[in-house]
Amino acid sequence: MPTWLFEVVPLALTLAVYIVGIIIFLENRSPHRTLYWFLILAFLPVVGLILYLFFGRSASRYKYFSKMNHADIPLLKEKIKNSTVSLDNLYVNNVRLNINKRLPCIISAITPSYVTVNNRCRILNNGREKFEAIFDAMEQAQHHIHLEYFIVKNDHLGNKLKELLVTKAQEGVKVRFLYDGLGSRKLGRQYLKELREANVEVAAFQPFTLPLPSTWLNYRNHRKILVVDGKSGFLGGLNIGDEYIDGGKRFPFWRDTHLEIKGEALDFLQGVFVSDWEFTTGKKINEKALFPERAIIGGQATQIAASGPDGNWEAIHHAYFTAIATAKKSVHITTPYLILDDSTATALKAAALSGIDVKIVFPGTYHDHKIVYWASFSYFTELLRAGVQIYLYQKGFVHAKTLTVDSEVAVIGTANMDMRSFYYSFEINAFIYNHEIAMELEKTFLEDINCSNPVNLDDFSRRSIYAKIKESGARLLSPLL
Repeated sequence: MPTWLFEVVPLALTLAVYIVGIIIFLENRSPHRTLYWFLILAFLPVVGLILYLFFGRSASRYKYFSKMNHADIPLLKEKIKNSTVSLDNLYVNNVRLNINKRLPCIISAITPSYVTVNNRCRILNNGREKFEAIFDAMEQAQHHIHLEYFIVKNDHLGNKLKELLVTKAQEGVKVRFLYDGLGSRKLGRQYLKELREANVEVAAFQPFTLPLPSTWLNYRNHRKILVVDGKSGFLGGLNIGDEYIDGGKRFPFWRDTHLEIKGEALDFLQGVFVSDWEFTTGKKINEKALFPERAIIGGQATQIAASGPDGNWEAIHHAYFTAIATAKKSVHITTPYLILDDSTATALKAAALSGIDVKIVFPGTYHDHKIVYWASFSYFTELLRAGVQIYLYQKGFVHAKTLTVDSEVAVIGTANMDMRSFYYSFEINAFIYNHEIAMELEKTFLEDINCSNPVNLDDFSRRSIYAKIKESGARLLSPLL
């Protein structure tokens, strides 16, 4: 090896560290995240540079993902123009809807999504209800099936899906299947080949390739979307695979929540799919049948919120903060991961300290990601001290992502209560401003509490030193991602 390499390599490494450090400084990240990056670059420069390349870049992501904007879809623009309603005069069945305008207003300010009234929503609890509903909807498809998922597994259920998509495509239904290139990386070539041979259009979002994966590896499409004929749509926490029906081999039970939507809110759900598809494939979709005219179907005011690294504002993060901060009576959360930033943690603690009933259902014995699970426990003490009630689910693994506020607002979607969902992943949630739906979700929440053990602050404080070190170490890693 030439001797000059021993001089050039350290110099180049030092220069690269300084350049990355300056970039991080100029990005004006939060002080603690900036400090974490500086520390890892100082003590582990090679590791730090690699981590930054794949996980740390933030300023340029907006330019890269800027085309993922469902506000630019001409047909959706026209529908929005003709159907936008005023929150000051929002009536359902001739009764004025009494909701805190701050929540829907902040979503509308950040995303091209507005409250629509002509909707009917159905909560689907757990896999059997969800999969029965989506397969039934797809079997009845006549014009198109739009499917977008983070994880689709090549197992019995995944192959049942493949066979149905093949059948519908052969019947002349336009089938578009978008999957996340990392989450569904194990689908296999044969699975995808059979779909393509049947004229199913297939695309991978940010495919995971070796030996040099994309520098945007950290930004994943975590959405779970199904739209059939523009008439029925689904979103929620459940991916597609045998495990999500009954827990599979890992869990005695998989607890999750999904949502079926029919009505005007589907236009926004469809818009998100079309935007994601066009970004991934480079192919434009301009079919009027995707946004059909609708008869009166219901009166459940609904708003779709999509968020991701394509925007300057974290829509779902801001919406959650606003929902918690404006609550008057209760905030009930179910989440499989609890990695909080300062603002969300402060909102939860302030709500509890002011007398709001704040409850969180979180996985107990069963979990799927150890480091995230351990890191989540590091937030418990400060929340418990403020009066937040935390319950550890024992029946199986709880993967639902739900929020209810004051028994008047129900939120169901793909976003977890964690920084990855808020800052890095493409997510989609439905905000339903309806007492009946909120109460139905509350009923399920109480059933989950009955299958959970409450966390006692005194008992929790007595956990072992090893547990505390493990939790703190896991928490230290989270700001780097």
